[in-house]
Amino acid sequence: MLKRYLILILIMMVPILCRADVSERDYEKARKSYYALQDSQKDRLYRHNWLRVVALFDKVYRNYSSGDRADDALFMAGKTTFELYGISGLKSDARDSAQYFDRLPNDYPASRLADDALNFSAKIHETILEEPTPAYTRYKRIVTIYPEGDMRKRATQRLSALARYAPKKKKPAKASTVSVAKGDNNLKSIRFWSNPGYTRVVLEMQNKVAFTSNFLKGSPARIYVDLEATTPVEQLVRSQDVNDGLLTKIRAGQPDSKTTRVVLDLESFSDYNVFPLAEPFRIVVDVQGEKMASAEVAEQPISDRPTNNDDIAGLLKSAPKERPLKVQIPEARSGKGLRRIVVDAGHGGKDPGAVGFSGTFEKNVTLAMAKTLARKLERELECEVILTRSGDTFLELEERTAIANKVGADLFISIHANANNNRRARGIETYYLNFSKNDKAVEVVARENGTSLKQVGDLELILMDLLANSKINESSRLAAEIQKSMVRNLKQHYKVKDLGVRQGPFYVLLGATMPSVLVETAFISNKAEEKLLMNRTYQERAASAIVKGVRSYATALKLLASR
Repeated sequence: MLKRYLILILIMMVPILCRADVSERDYEKARKSYYALQDSQKDRLYRHNWLRVVALFDKVYRNYSSGDRADDALFMAGKTTFELYGISGLKSDARDSAQYFDRLPNDYPASRLADDALNFSAKIHETILEEPTPAYTRYKRIVTIYPEGDMRKRATQRLSALARYAPKKKKPAKASTVSVAKGDNNLKSIRFWSNPGYTRVVLEMQNKVAFTSNFLKGSPARIYVDLEATTPVEQLVRSQDVNDGLLTKIRAGQPDSKTTRVVLDLESFSDYNVFPLAEPFRIVVDVQGEKMASAEVAEQPISDRPTNNDDIAGLLKSAPKERPLKVQIPEARSGKGLRRIVVDAGHGGKDPGAVGFSGTFEKNVTLAMAKTLARKLERELECEVILTRSGDTFLELEERTAIANKVGADLFISIHANANNNRRARGIETYYLNFSKNDKAVEVVARENGTSLKQVGDLELILMDLLANSKINESSRLAAEIQKSMVRNLKQHYKVKDLGVRQGPFYVLLGATMPSVLVETAFISNKAEEKLLMNRTYQERAASAIVKGVRSYATALKLLASR
């Protein structure tokens, strides 16, 4: 009897054991495919290869949902999809990745990977999808459900930073509630950076919006921006103190149901610029004043609850319809020496830049070359050099020149790698800020700005006002010296094509108050030049050539005479 019972148990266990073996086998197959993809730079460039690996992990999860590898498979499906996003740059891929990570703690709350998955999803929502409230709720789950996990400390820190985005408790709707019509635009956030001599305010919108701006004399003087057919999102605060020597306060309100007004109360004022940037659509307000703005004031978010004491409406009749165009090209600095240079490594973080034939990311090449250039500038020109980024971090384009302005830099040099649909395109070119009708230049501008050719064309309307701060003459001279030096010195070792000095409305150069250039060091889309960009010797030689160009520029203006 006992023998028959044992045989029966063994017979019942055979399918379970076989199923476990198959589950492990399929998971191992998916895992090997994943690492094979990691090892092949060529295969990583093709979307279908990534989707095939994701499907293998997804199959393990769906076919063996009660198995030991289901949670591992879900995690790897999310991880692989996120790495696909790193190649594609598509937010839909990032969202798909977050959905895989979200599914893991929901289906397998006891998994050792549950808090890691929540952390990944939270970071994706916060930094890529720009959805702070969903990010907050995921960090909250980590702290509440997994207080002993290794993600708790970071989640606690992010909860504090995102506290203003905590979901609000729903209240019963009142009869007087005004519904917002579908299609209305939203003011998503207001950020500011305080810099010596000027403050930059950025209004981020849900969609492109028509707007007007103006300056009003009074006590205090004010600048206002009216956003048509726009309502603020719930999370914005009504009023925010700045008190940096230029701005005292930033206020957001609604003078009527169809308009959102952002008001900048001024303490010191000499000039200002207002211009739009695309994808995402933003409106930038640069305020310049007689007093020095405090660099210690951190970037602050503000809200949008309507204000009841906004007295601007009563002054609108006395305001001019259009602000007079003021173009003032600052004179070249002389006799003060070349003290400080800001070197900008293009792209970074969630923005990989162009991707080379073999899968090389532009962001990695530019960072390596920027670090090399910084080291050589400090050693050979005996000046201070500041990097806009020293690691794989994402910076908004308008934040890069804000850093240069903040530290009072004498020069701003942005390092990039070029790309073209024509894989045979090669060469070196250097840009400075201006409007260009050259189609080839405009294509480069569109790629570096992350926008369309049409939108680049639209910038012509605002560039005349912006050129007042671009130091265009000095920038063109700096660009010419760097281009000449790059070609002359690199030709001694490589087959170099001189594409010359070009002009373009690059977002990364807008608003700079010092001579500023963008250097396209080679074509990452060209197989041979991609190898050069990854080569340490080429990076060293290119950096040395840029230093020699800067030296020639500085010597001509007697900036190094005292050394």
